[in-house]
Amino acid sequence: MIKFLKKLIFFPFRKVSRNARKTNWSTERNRKRVGKSLFFLAIALFTVFIFRFVWLITVNHVGGTNLTTMAKSNYQSTVTVQAKRGTIYDRTGAAIAVDSSTYTIYAVIDKTQVDSNGNPLYIDKKDFTKVEDFLNSKLGIDRDLIKKQLNSKLKQVQFGPKGSDISLEKMKEIQKAAENEKIVGLGFTANISRSYPFGNFASQFIGIARPKDENGTQALKGDMGLEKAFNNVLSGENGKETYQKDIYGRPIPGTTKVIEPVKNGQDVYTTLDAQLQRNLEGYMDKAATDTGAQQLSGTLVDAHTGEILATSQRPTYTATTINDAEKQKYFTWNSLLSQSAFEPGSTFKTFLMAGALDSGKVNLNETYQRKLQVYDTTINDWDVTENKSYTLPETVTYAQGFALSSNIGMSKIEMNMGDALWGSYLNKFKFGLKVRAGLDGENPGALPSSNAVSQIQSSFGQGVAVTPLQLIRGWTAIAGNGTMLEPHIVSKVVDPNTKTSLTSKAEVVGHPVSNAAASGVRDLMLTVNTDPVYGTSYSTSGDSEQNLAAGPLFMVNGEPAAVKTGTAQIASTTGGYMTGSQDYLYSAVVMYPAKNPDFIFYMNVKIPTESWTLKYIARVANPLLTSAEAMKNDLSVSADTDTKAGKVTIENYKGKDSGDTADSLRRTVLSPVIIGTGAKVTAQSIAEGEKVSANSRILLLTNDKDQVMPDMYDWSKKEVEQLANWFGIKVTYEGSGNKVLTQSIETSTNVKKGQTLTVKMGN
Repeated sequence: MIKFLKKLIFFPFRKVSRNARKTNWSTERNRKRVGKSLFFLAIALFTVFIFRFVWLITVNHVGGTNLTTMAKSNYQSTVTVQAKRGTIYDRTGAAIAVDSSTYTIYAVIDKTQVDSNGNPLYIDKKDFTKVEDFLNSKLGIDRDLIKKQLNSKLKQVQFGPKGSDISLEKMKEIQKAAENEKIVGLGFTANISRSYPFGNFASQFIGIARPKDENGTQALKGDMGLEKAFNNVLSGENGKETYQKDIYGRPIPGTTKVIEPVKNGQDVYTTLDAQLQRNLEGYMDKAATDTGAQQLSGTLVDAHTGEILATSQRPTYTATTINDAEKQKYFTWNSLLSQSAFEPGSTFKTFLMAGALDSGKVNLNETYQRKLQVYDTTINDWDVTENKSYTLPETVTYAQGFALSSNIGMSKIEMNMGDALWGSYLNKFKFGLKVRAGLDGENPGALPSSNAVSQIQSSFGQGVAVTPLQLIRGWTAIAGNGTMLEPHIVSKVVDPNTKTSLTSKAEVVGHPVSNAAASGVRDLMLTVNTDPVYGTSYSTSGDSEQNLAAGPLFMVNGEPAAVKTGTAQIASTTGGYMTGSQDYLYSAVVMYPAKNPDFIFYMNVKIPTESWTLKYIARVANPLLTSAEAMKNDLSVSADTDTKAGKVTIENYKGKDSGDTADSLRRTVLSPVIIGTGAKVTAQSIAEGEKVSANSRILLLTNDKDQVMPDMYDWSKKEVEQLANWFGIKVTYEGSGNKVLTQSIETSTNVKKGQTLTVKMGN
């Protein structure tokens, strides 16, 4: 192009010069000739310029550079607007986890950094020792690290973990101290972070969120617990904005334009009560110290709603001690509430007795001999001595056997029931199935193996694996006159973008036993605490620490609670069970008041180092239940969020994982019911695109090879009809009302096409 232009420019002049030499033209004629040449040259250059201009406008690129983008960058900027992560609250609106900023300290050692007056904005070498002393005293940073960084060839340096995650208050303190000591060259960069104001507060249950890089932008992401499980609910979506700027790069007021609106994360109100949770944490600290146990876990539940009011475990961590958490012996990141399964021991006898009373397979006044051989296995009770005799009477009634926590008595009842009937009650109580409360990484536990010995041993909580969350689900039926509730962890989800909320209600998930059977079990649990001969929680010495005289160990407001204690063997990693004198999982479930429970408390203690006594659990349960009972009326009042009721839009779940879908729906405050045990959803009771209210029940049919009858207690007629249509069965109705009370085809039994189902309706 350049050569072409040179020829274009100089060619006419050369031609004129040659012609001038060949011809004897006048000066005037030569000037006209030159003028004409210049005219045509100007036309040619203008044409090239216009062509190039049109080309640039049309193509908008020069090489690999987009001219529009380049031009806009001179006067316009586009920025990402960070979405605020939703806050996690307790049920009353006390903040448990909130967005905050932390700071990282840095030092400038670039000598070119000066202010407009030439004053240094860097750390001079003569001040290195002074800065070393300062950072070591204020932040505990290792002196060798400070010295190494300050003497590096970099222009700006940082100082490792102790120089980061600095709180706002600490940052301001350091800034002021540096100013007082006339230290220049130190600065701070802000980082997004998550703050946990209560410190030690259901830590493994709540979890933690940390900054992660996503598409070049830092965002908080849940790592564990509820923070991880509800990450999609809490996260929100970043937005984009543009603004015009002046020649100095400063925003021009009034020019900001939203390209993509920011969508802040939703706020999650848990069912936890901050006061009860703080009380439990304090009691658990003392129990951990007193027992020296490897692990402890405790959970308080509202018996009328299934809401978890407080839950804690030891060892645990706080946001400030999390980096050293694994240094604690026996520490686990798992939430012991839902992610770790174990053999429960004798607390499981509550379910065996409930099934036996419901099916009429036990006479509580009948006596039995406390001797039992099952094939090659001898079953003993806990009070057997080395010479195979018992410290308590050898002949007892089945009622006394329950108070005594007799393995032999429960084994005999199971044998009378038969494996099939006992197995049907395990299914009705939903053992072996995840609760699907919306938590992450839930352990499903395990039902006993099919051999006869395992089936019998499961009657006293051996050879079966459960989580506390599964036990709690089952115990809501014992406390609630046979009506089983789904344990809830979230009371409300609030969307600040739409000013709407989804509020949870008590959710019925079955009716495994009758009112009479549940009431009968509670009466027996009361004898565990009050029978001076056989009751395993009746103390002959009392408890001086709680000012309790000899008598019931679990007392609330001067009244004995309904209790079942447990002592479970612990499986050894090398096979069989551990054999040490303290190698047990000790536990107790406590219901108060005994006649019509408001609360259920469960606690277990794994391998204590001190001589074991149930007093350690009572010292947690008694004051916690007393506080809960005093707050009973306040617990029914939820936080006021000034929002209207929201709706949930149903998606297409066909072909998706049935369990993951149920957990996801639970996080939107819906009530999913998985039909069958298949891995994939094949049909759903609410169509894609429908908008439904919170707590709506949605049935998810799975690709199970068998059609297995679910527990339809509390279902609507429409839901019954949907199931009948899927299964190809006929339905006849008895009674009137809006809800299912009984069904003719038992829960967990196989259903054949054409079969007739009789359903009794009521209110």
